[in-house]
Amino acid sequence: MTDSWDATTEELSGDVRLAGSHRPPVGLRGAEDVFVGSESVAGTLRLADAEYVFTDVSADGETPNGGETQNDGDETRDAPADHPAVATEVTGDLEDGYVESVDGDVVVAEVGDVFVSHGAADALDAAGAEQVFHDDAAAPTGSPESYDVSVTGWNHTREGRDPRDGVSVRGAKNEITVTEAKHDLTVYVTGWNNEIRIEGHGMDVTVFFVGRDNRVSVGPYVSVTTAAESGFDNAVESDPLPPEAVIETTKEEAHDGTVFGRHRITWQEPAPDKEWCPNCGESADAVIARRQKDAFFLLGTPVRTYDDGGVSHECERCSRNVAGGVELSERERKEALR
Repeated sequence: MTDSWDATTEELSGDVRLAGSHRPPVGLRGAEDVFVGSESVAGTLRLADAEYVFTDVSADGETPNGGETQNDGDETRDAPADHPAVATEVTGDLEDGYVESVDGDVVVAEVGDVFVSHGAADALDAAGAEQVFHDDAAAPTGSPESYDVSVTGWNHTREGRDPRDGVSVRGAKNEITVTEAKHDLTVYVTGWNNEIRIEGHGMDVTVFFVGRDNRVSVGPYVSVTTAAESGFDNAVESDPLPPEAVIETTKEEAHDGTVFGRHRITWQEPAPDKEWCPNCGESADAVIARRQKDAFFLLGTPVRTYDDGGVSHECERCSRNVAGGVELSERERKEALR
């Protein structure tokens, strides 16, 4: 920081939040990481000499490689010698900075990484950053700050049940678990090393990453896609579909109605030795064996077999009995039934 800063200095320690009490323009100097929330800067956010910038706001001015970078870029020139003057300078023995509400411009300098959420500022000047990551492939619906499951900070744990709008996390090393989800969700992750788990049935999850080393995992009955990634080393994972989801009738259920007499029964059972489906030829998570038997039963036990129909195979792609709301697209269905 240079002497060009003409400001009232506020010395703080630990984490600091800019939440509306500081006279703008506000300078934040010396934090380890800075997390800028949606609709938090009513003006321009200037990054004087940050290292990595992960942003969901397009950068104006001179940026690395002559423009925005999408998950790529090289180190660029040194930070400018002079920084814009500010009215309030927040500095000290700082850890992380959280920008939540400033009625004017904000200047961030001498920091590590900066994470800028969607709609965080009227404009972003990242000319002093070493590297900028920005992916404008898609934008979230609504402000992530308004989602009904939300966490801000460091090392928090939160659980939610059947949210209606979305899930957002801003910070580092947070864990969010959502259960019994029934509605389509947007998951918005700002920061690093956060983990989000979504369990539900028959719904879609759309993920936005602004940062690095984050992980979103979903249960087997949830569809998940990454809409945009302003960063790197983020992961989206889906649990494999269990064979039980493809089974329509178990062997025990098929035998239930065979107290006495001749019956033809059909049932399905897992085929754990199959990594691909012999029926459609595709690799599959849940391959089952379909079996049938024509026999004379006594108290549910076959005492004479007339025909043992052999075995056929199905998987989650070619079976019509998949439970839990997992559906194929029209293209996938046509390919599976060729």
